[in-house]
Amino acid sequence: MRRYNPLLLLVALSMLVMGGPAQAVTYVYGEAVFDFTTGTNVGIEDGNARIFKGTSSVYGDFFVRATGWSLETTPTGVFVRNSKLVVYSGGLGIISGDDQGGTSNQHTIDNSKRKDFVLFQFDSRVKLLHATFNTYSVLGATKDSDATLRYGDTDIPWNASLPLDDQPKSVLDAMFAGEFTSYGPSGSNSRDINEDGHWGDLWLIGADFNNTSTKVIDGFKITNLGVVPEPATWTMLIVGFGLMGAALRRSRALTTTAA
Repeated sequence: MRRYNPLLLLVALSMLVMGGPAQAVTYVYGEAVFDFTTGTNVGIEDGNARIFKGTSSVYGDFFVRATGWSLETTPTGVFVRNSKLVVYSGGLGIISGDDQGGTSNQHTIDNSKRKDFVLFQFDSRVKLLHATFNTYSVLGATKDSDATLRYGDTDIPWNASLPLDDQPKSVLDAMFAGEFTSYGPSGSNSRDINEDGHWGDLWLIGADFNNTSTKVIDGFKITNLGVVPEPATWTMLIVGFGLMGAALRRSRALTTTAA
């Protein structure tokens, strides 16, 4: 069970409302950072899931379930395929069905053939802040780190499987409230990825879905991810602390009067 300091929560909430300092990468007081550089690839299969923990000095521990997927275009439409979510010292990558086992840097999140993406199921509603992208040249093409992001909310528990394998793309589309693109440089970089401040407990980060160039391929591994929880949640928590305190004071006063 998480334990919270009410004063720290008030400070953190005020910084969330203000949006934090204007920097290339915006760090927000109390954010939780997920490190995606540890784990093993031994014995994994398509559709594997990985659980990661991010710790906030204010809000405690947060958890996310990450899975790897790809969009495959066929003569009958575009379909979602489950894939292997792999992890290296450089971060999360994906090996999908046409990646030839990951050769020529196809073990990255890339859009060389299929369009790879990671789904993040958080145990709380969060706002993504920033991420680090390790960028690679895939199949010898010019490298890039443009990414498609989607956000939404789901009734599916955060640690449960998502029924998406072999489903048409429309089923995936229906799970999200919106989509935007985070444009990045060709080299490895850390950057803000959610400047408009969207929230959700289900997030998608993938190689740019709109890229059609075979000369420039978005291919990267996600090294880390910074998030903060929804302010409304913590506003209610702070109010709850106040109501509990008032109830305790009233109870003590009644006990004293009765005595």
